[in-house]
Amino acid sequence: MDDIHVSEDKSYTLSEVVDAVKQTLDAVSEHSSQNQLRYTSTDVYWLLHDMLQYINRNVPGEFVLQQTRKEVYRVRYTAEDSAKRSSSRKLKAELNRTASYLEELTGRRPSWGDKE
Repeated sequence: MDDIHVSEDKSYTLSEVVDAVKQTLDAVSEHSSQNQLRYTSTDVYWLLHDMLQYINRNVPGEFVLQQTRKEVYRVRYTAEDSAKRSSSRKLKAELNRTASYLEELTGRRPSWGDKE
């Protein structure tokens, strides 16, 4: 197996990290023929899901494991600006719900709450 060098005084690009992960998985795969452990489809799904969650905390945009049909998944990428728009829509909807609640309580709708 080739050595994987991870220097403490260096930052790595995502492509460099992906290469190290591939190299590691290749080494594991090479020795897995002697390992009788089996993984369920749920195990594989959660492994991929958790990996993408970690990536999403560290890169702009969002990667999502999306089921396209039974037993078929796709990694979908949403650009950072799209994620910001989605977050903004959710915030606006929450503000409007709060404004509606205040209107029910007081009879007056706050100026910052759009009429629905």
